[in-house]
Amino acid sequence: MSKHTEARIKTEAQIIRDSSGKPLYAVVPYNEYQALVEADAHVTVPHEVVGLMIEKGLSPMAAWRKYRGLSQVQMSEKLGVTQGAIAQAEKFGNKPHIETLRAWARALDCDVAQLTE
Repeated sequence: MSKHTEARIKTEAQIIRDSSGKPLYAVVPYNEYQALVEADAHVTVPHEVVGLMIEKGLSPMAAWRKYRGLSQVQMSEKLGVTQGAIAQAEKFGNKPHIETLRAWARALDCDVAQLTE
């Protein structure tokens, strides 16, 4: 096995699917799992963001956007998507792709874990 292949394997999860192809589990290298658990234990959310979530009934993504003082249009311009895409991503129960969460986290200067419900 080449070094390139070994490095790639260390950064990719193995996806276990059911008989219809729906993802059930992701298997990641143990050191990555430990890093994720440790990072999750240290996640905090500013009081103002929590307040927006509770008082206004906003999703974490919407609360962070408002906390940073951005409109949906401004956020769409930062991310290069439509305002409708922003509105869809901010809906409760939405399960955005990890790359979407990473883009939002960069735009909002926060961690991916802080954007999830």
